[in-house]
Amino acid sequence: MATLGGMIVKTTGKRFRGTGWKGRKGRNGRKALLAANVWLLALAVALAVAHSLWGDESPEIAEGTGALYRGDYEQASALATKYLEAHPEDPAARILLARTEIARGQYEPAYQALRKALDLDPVNIDALYYLERLCTILSQIEFRRLVGTAPDSFRAHQLMAESYLAQHNQGEAEKEYQAALAANPGSVEILDALGELKRSEFKFDAALDYYARASKLAPGDYTSAYGSGACHLYQQNPQRATESFRRALRADPNSAAARLALGDALLRANQAAAAVTELRCGRPIRCWRAHTRSWARLVKQSRPFRRSENWRDKRRERGKQYWIPARGFQHLSRHGLKSHSLRSSEA
Repeated sequence: MATLGGMIVKTTGKRFRGTGWKGRKGRNGRKALLAANVWLLALAVALAVAHSLWGDESPEIAEGTGALYRGDYEQASALATKYLEAHPEDPAARILLARTEIARGQYEPAYQALRKALDLDPVNIDALYYLERLCTILSQIEFRRLVGTAPDSFRAHQLMAESYLAQHNQGEAEKEYQAALAANPGSVEILDALGELKRSEFKFDAALDYYARASKLAPGDYTSAYGSGACHLYQQNPQRATESFRRALRADPNSAAARLALGDALLRANQAAAAVTELRCGRPIRCWRAHTRSWARLVKQSRPFRRSENWRDKRRERGKQYWIPARGFQHLSRHGLKSHSLRSSEA
């Protein structure tokens, strides 16, 4: 693997603009490449000299860290290796060895050392930190390899599109997705991604077109089924939304989001009984606030809108089908509603 100093790394993450790989943007492209190299160099240096703020270091590890700070990587590596021979279960020595390898541009050995450190101590915050930073460098290197190997492949265009989305640049993202789709017209991933992009822009007809094409290629695809249901729901078409959400649940029966959305669609279609069944089955519901709104809509449909002198009698009469106890919403938790927050008045 090439060392950091010799790398020309293509990057399009949050920090840098996408430049293309054919020099399409001239001077701006060269500036972005230079910025990428400078950023990666700064990141590697920061990883090499970062100081641990937690825990006490042994004298040997402290000496090795001092050698690392002085730029004596051979000495730091030798001290870490020698300490590991006597203390093979010490994650601090492996972290020091990884930092030394990073400073020398040897990223694969550094990755292996950090993985072993996490095997010994899965919650070691230093190992987790350095591993996350190292993976950032590795991802840029692998992206460069992808672009160098197949610059016009649909995967290269897909990664460019995703990086533009991270910058909230939907226009450029769509161009890259379209290029990816032209390179691979049968990609369900790209069709779903374009559908999601159009749905985020509230262009539901265009989104439905992409979802329909993806569903035709892969009838069991969850993303296109759920996305179609969401579009139909926004377009006030709960019947078609119900069909789409049922397809999504056939693809993933454990999807709490699809279960909740199906209950919402059924409520809007005035099918309260079926909605109750779906909302009860949708546990654990992580999006509990949305779940609360669905139950609130059910409450609104299931009780009188105006209190008169005999409103309790009317509620009892109406509650022969459904009755929401006054304290029902006090039993909400972040995992959904407890089983007794909605019950039949005859139970």
